[in-house]
Order: sequence, then C-alpha cells, then structure tokens
Amino acid sequence: MSNQCNLIRDILPLYVEDMVSMETREFVREHLEHCDACRAESEHMRKSADVIPDAGIVPLKRIKKELMRKRLQTIFFTAILACAIVTAAFGILTSPEFFSWSDNLLNVMDGSDGSIIITFDPKVTGYSCMEESDNETGTEIYRINAWTTTWDKYWSDHGKQNMVIPADGETDIQIFYAQNNGSEDVLVYGLKNTEENIVTLPRVILLPYFLSAFFALMILAILRLLLRDKPDITVWSDRIILFPAAYIAAHLCTKGIRFTSYSSQRDFCIIILTAMLFYFAMLTGRALYKAKMGASRKKDECKR
Repeated sequence: MSNQCNLIRDILPLYVEDMVSMETREFVREHLEHCDACRAESEHMRKSADVIPDAGIVPLKRIKKELMRKRLQTIFFTAILACAIVTAAFGILTSPEFFSWSDNLLNVMDGSDGSIIITFDPKVTGYSCMEESDNETGTEIYRINAWTTTWDKYWSDHGKQNMVIPADGETDIQIFYAQNNGSEDVLVYGLKNTEENIVTLPRVILLPYFLSAFFALMILAILRLLLRDKPDITVWSDRIILFPAAYIAAHLCTKGIRFTSYSSQRDFCIIILTAMLFYFAMLTGRALYKAKMGASRKKDECKR
C-alpha cells in the first residue's frame, strides 16, 4: 500500500461524511478513480454509515456544528455592532445645529393671494413651524426655527428652503423666530401685543428615561447578586439587565452627558434604535464569551 493510499484511508471517514474542503474532495475523488482498494474501502464505509454511525465521526460532526454556530455568532455580533456604531454616528451627524437670529437669516413677505411667504438663507437646510392660538386676542401665532447639520454641510444639498403660511386676511398673525439657545424669541411678522418676552426652552424628557435606565440597571444588578445561586432566575436576569445598560450606552454615544433637547422626539428615536442594536450585540457577545470560557475550562480539565 502506497503512502498516498495511507493518507487517503485517513481522510476517507471525513470524505464519506462530506466534511472536507472542495480541494480535498477533488483530490480524494481522483485517487478513488484509479485505486480499486481505496474505492472499495470508501464503498464499505458508505454502507456502514447507512446502518450504524461511526462512533469516531459523531464527535467530529458535533465539533463542526459547534464551530459553525460560533462562526455565525461572530459574524452576527460584528454586523450588529457595526450597525449600532453607524446609527450612533448618523444620529450625531444629523443632529440639528440651530441658527441664532440675524437680519439676513430669513425674509418675510406677503404673497399676492394673502399668504405669507418665508424664504431662508441658503445655509439653512431645515426648519420647523409650530402653530398656536391666543384665545384672548384671537391671534394665530407661529414659532419657527431653522437649522443645519454636519451631514448637510458636507454631504447633502437640500436647496434653498422656503415656507408658506396661508392667511385669510381677517385673523391677526404673529410669526416668531425661536432661537433655541436660551435667548428670547424674535418677532419677525405682525404687531407685538404683549410686553412679555418669550423664550423657547428645551425639553428635558431624556433625563427621566436615562435615570430610569440607570436605577433599573442598579436594581437588576443587586437582584442578580442576591439570586446568583438560582440558575433559572439568573438566566433571565442576565438578559434583562442588558437593556438598561444598552440604553445608557446608546444615550452616551449619541448625546453624551446632555439631557436637554430642542428635538426630543428625534433624539429619543435615535437613542432607542441604537439601544436595540447595542442590546442584540451585547446578547451575542455574552454568548460568545460564555462559550470561550467554557472551552477554556474544558481545556484546563483535560490538562489535569
């Protein structure tokens, strides 16, 4: 029997179970075409495998399945973590940078149909308008603001922004520009009918959510420590505790230590989306870590 036949006989169990690479499979197949003895051995192994599994192959199958599972987990972990980082970066790059008032920031004019036309400076890439009514005077009040973003300044072109406010000619209209920097709103259209200076303040809605996540994390960590001897409970507590941790991480990545926002709905949605991605990344990373620690323990036991 040649050395090549000895090599083929060693590979045949894996070849029969289709557990070799394409190159190795082609190498064995070419040898079997020219070697009757090895081909007979291969056919015998196939017949035996159909009746009784080879005890030596079963562990190999299990190892292959475990390696494939770890590989998929690693790919998923990398992909989901990359998505979380991209989402956080997107949130930062598209965060509004509000403009303070200046005379050339916008222009207000009356349209021929009675409407009010507002055109913004080309540097403005976005705006919003909130409408409210003064029940005492019957005045319609509009508060507008304007912003740009880092993304818009370097990678996007929204064109010149403008807006139209319909008017019936009978209702008094006031238009204020909200500076969103702690300064008072500026009247840009209409007559001022009150001496009160109005300042548009940011919302602090993000702070209660952050504190809730922080205290939930502390409580769950304490419960996890107290119930560490109850595996059935700790399995679920380990999964639940990751979500407040993911929310805190997402907030810090997208907003830093700032908890006020003039665009709270947008910021909260970005934080939640990033937190969900971080959560799944943490779950997968935890599974990979536990698998690695289990493999290390088995290796240490084998050495003993």
